[in-house]
Amino acid sequence: MKILFLSWGVLPQKTGGLEKATYYYLKYLDSFGHNVYLVIPNLTEDVKKYWEGKLRNSKIIGLDVIYDKVKAYFSLYLILKESKSILQKLRSLIDYKKAVFQYKEKLLKILEGEKIDFDVIYAYDWLTLPAAIAVKEKYNKPLVWHVHSTTYDRVGGNTESLRYLIDHDYGIEIEGCKKADHIITVSYRLKDILVKYYGADQNKISVVYNAPDDYFEIKEKRWYDIKRKYKIVLYLGRITLHKGPDWLLRAAKRVLEKRRDILFIFAGTGEMLDQLIRQAADMRISRNVIFTGWVSDEMAEFLYDIADVFVLPSVSEPFGLTPFEALQRKTAVIITKQTGISEVLKSAAIVDFWDTYKMADYILAFLEYPKLREYEISKCLEDMKKLNWESSARKVENIIKNVTYL
Repeated sequence: MKILFLSWGVLPQKTGGLEKATYYYLKYLDSFGHNVYLVIPNLTEDVKKYWEGKLRNSKIIGLDVIYDKVKAYFSLYLILKESKSILQKLRSLIDYKKAVFQYKEKLLKILEGEKIDFDVIYAYDWLTLPAAIAVKEKYNKPLVWHVHSTTYDRVGGNTESLRYLIDHDYGIEIEGCKKADHIITVSYRLKDILVKYYGADQNKISVVYNAPDDYFEIKEKRWYDIKRKYKIVLYLGRITLHKGPDWLLRAAKRVLEKRRDILFIFAGTGEMLDQLIRQAADMRISRNVIFTGWVSDEMAEFLYDIADVFVLPSVSEPFGLTPFEALQRKTAVIITKQTGISEVLKSAAIVDFWDTYKMADYILAFLEYPKLREYEISKCLEDMKKLNWESSARKVENIIKNVTYL
């Protein structure tokens, strides 16, 4: 098949899990013998170097889109919440919508100019949807939409906010549900959200789970002096509403009322960072809370090494890959019921995001009883053996074939 693959980035570009998913599906669809044209906003030099000689049948195309990397990922809900004036709100809105429609217009020009032949459109998330729908309508090709996150998730499951977004990302996603020939979601939870809040037809939605990295290898923890004095609880991810770091901070206060030899490390950046720093100070727990800001891959490995417990406290998470990374470093994990990954890591400690008492109890239990940590890690690693990216790519391939050759 000839597949027009629309995404907002690919490794080594990195803002979240989307680039990793793009990497694996491009890698395997190419290895299966398909001609894949991956279209991303910008073909940067690091991407060219990284992929040189790795693709047999496929090509990566950059559109030279100019956009604000941070604002492009914000929903209107957060823009309205954070902006200080109506003018700022409108400017922010124009910034992120401009990138999405710039992507569409530039893609249409390239397809017309280079006469690219393709059988099917395979598109990721709302950012590429206007382009995908325009191409579908112009070239009469089937569209498979692979959903990794939604506006519902980005507003933390706040359904009241959705009505304000009908002319923006939420409205684009509703149109995608109607016009896509088939939809792939990364969890059953996300499928249910599309049916309930977007009016999607459940009969045209398939679930394909994400997976741990290829060549997944358990790595022994290295010893660092900080471990002599502290037990460490880690959060690593964007400091943003739907990830729920503020709920972990509430749990941290309860934990620190019982033990003071614990450090809570929040690694990442986002629009809630200043709020969390103030919140920790107001709670009088700043001595035991560290906010690192952005971290490199090397720093992330160090943090997983020193962590005793990793917490993914998400309010609304389509999947969530970071617990896989933590388990690779033999770090116990606590995840919320509101994550897609809880469907596959059935042996993990699982709580509701709002149940900070139970979250605190799990943290204390894991820190108090090393054997309990070891048991949970071993059972979770067994869960992970059932997942791999090649198998997921085969499922996606079959879905695309079925849609293309109806």
